[in-house]
Amino acid sequence: MRPLSYIAVISLVFLLACGNSQNKEIEEALTVREEALETKNADLYLTLIYPDYIEEREDKTLKLEDVKKNFLTNVSLFDDLEISHADRSIYLKDNKADVFQITKVTASINDSKSMFKLSEKIAFEKIGDKWLIVKESDADYFDGYVFGGAQ
Repeated sequence: MRPLSYIAVISLVFLLACGNSQNKEIEEALTVREEALETKNADLYLTLIYPDYIEEREDKTLKLEDVKKNFLTNVSLFDDLEISHADRSIYLKDNKADVFQITKVTASINDSKSMFKLSEKIAFEKIGDKWLIVKESDADYFDGYVFGGAQ
């Protein structure tokens, strides 16, 4: 094998290894996100959000306190939540990542249980040594919930 071929192979392996470790860190953050949703733990959830969070959405500016409010709105209505995901894709570019996933939710209120799926896009950025959410999903769990049964 030629020296240039060795360099190309080594470079490819290095790039794949770096991408895999970055994906693993993002996957870990998403696992914490699912735990925070299921346990309705806003403090845990906010550890995943960029402290200077600002997002322009339609005609309003969302800040960290709006993220917390949206989180509490999504989880507080339900007695119990079970969160999982499917079809997750992570697209990395430098210190930024976009996550696309189908979030599966089983939610109950009193004796009424509903299962639904939401399409989510979540943007992360590597800040310091941690991946933080810089644009949270705009999924609304109440919109997905069907009273009296599964969707």
